[in-house]
Amino acid sequence: MLFNSIDYFYFFAICYIVYWSSPNQFRKYILIFFSILFYGYWSPSFLIHFLLMICFSHIIVQLILKTKNKFYLFLGVGINLLNLIFFKYILTYLQHLTKESAISIPFIQSLSELALPLAISFYTFQMIAYIVDAWRGKFIESPFINFLLFILFFPQLIAGPIMRHDDFFDQIGKAKLNWDYISKGILHILSGIVKKVLIADQIAKAINPLFADPGSFDGLSILMSAFAFSLQVYGDFSGYTDLARGSAFLLGYEIPENFHSPFLSVSFSEFWSRWHITLSTWIRDYLYIPLGGNRVTEGRFMFNTITVMSLAGLWHGNTYTFFIWGFLHGVLLAIERFSFGKIDRKALSLIQKIFGFIYVFIGFNLLSPFFRLDSLDKIFIYWSAISNTKGLFIYKPDLWALLFACLFLNFIEFKDYFQSKLKKYDKILVPGLALIVFFALVKIENPVETFIYFQF
Repeated sequence: MLFNSIDYFYFFAICYIVYWSSPNQFRKYILIFFSILFYGYWSPSFLIHFLLMICFSHIIVQLILKTKNKFYLFLGVGINLLNLIFFKYILTYLQHLTKESAISIPFIQSLSELALPLAISFYTFQMIAYIVDAWRGKFIESPFINFLLFILFFPQLIAGPIMRHDDFFDQIGKAKLNWDYISKGILHILSGIVKKVLIADQIAKAINPLFADPGSFDGLSILMSAFAFSLQVYGDFSGYTDLARGSAFLLGYEIPENFHSPFLSVSFSEFWSRWHITLSTWIRDYLYIPLGGNRVTEGRFMFNTITVMSLAGLWHGNTYTFFIWGFLHGVLLAIERFSFGKIDRKALSLIQKIFGFIYVFIGFNLLSPFFRLDSLDKIFIYWSAISNTKGLFIYKPDLWALLFACLFLNFIEFKDYFQSKLKKYDKILVPGLALIVFFALVKIENPVETFIYFQF
């Protein structure tokens, strides 16, 4: 059930009416019910598996809170990681073997095509964080219903943001219907539709043929497609997050921001504090800091940075190109720290900020094919085509307009216009923007496209 589909519109409308028509004490149960329906709609076969993992993690947390025994910490984290590794990596590899060779593995062949449980990367990290926080003593009790709603909450279930218990638990049972949350919800949903449907999906239509057959296009199109794909990913995933946050606001909940104008960053360290924020902070708190954080030697800092970024890359997908993508970003972060130390944006001159922006923008975009293509052979073919002097081209005015529109949205996020400067006009802006987006959607012919991060 895609957020940008009519099915989700009807689903959310029914949930919204039932939810707000019910007494407050029943609302969390209603959200749990609709969240189960939401996941079951996607994958009934894995719904039971998902619920069993939730129950297991809850039992582990109860044992940790009761005994303070480190064994349960290792058991809880270990089983969750093994669950992720088996389905995302081992099982996928075994299926690949059965397709590409004469090896016959009846059990593997009997599995459905959907071998990867939906949202497994996101809910695994969320449950691991909860287990570790229990061990660290960040809470002293864990009501099962609250934990169930925390993990199942359907707006963020499939592709995040990766929530922490302190992002959510204090809001349970306190949701109220007010104009502030309604306006925020609608504005976020409109923003998500613009980013996903009007920008990301339109960019995808322009560049998909190029990635499928790069040799047929000229060199400038190759370079431009790398930039366009990065902006497509931003529009796609940031658009999903806006839709998720908008849905949550309309239900009386606020979930974390996941993107904040990443393409206006002036350093890679700043970029990763603005891109997929909840994953970056998760890696910092549960991997990087336990490895020593910044309180280590320069050599150990570089090793830790490259290691955690490589693992972050591997988290995104089960091909080695994702690992290389993360590894190279780790190298860039390490080089930046070694060369310039900790970069303070406020201390930079305008010229330094401009050079920093260009450096980060080009560096991130040049690595984007590792996020799209699943082998080094395909990446070599792709970048080899940059020497083409003839061929088809994609640099048309409408594509340029899409790219600049995406960067303009980064500027809007950076300045927090809708949060501060334009807030007093929201009763005019909300219906006005809704009409503009509606007529824009009517004018385009676009099939419903899945979200890129749903595969993770």
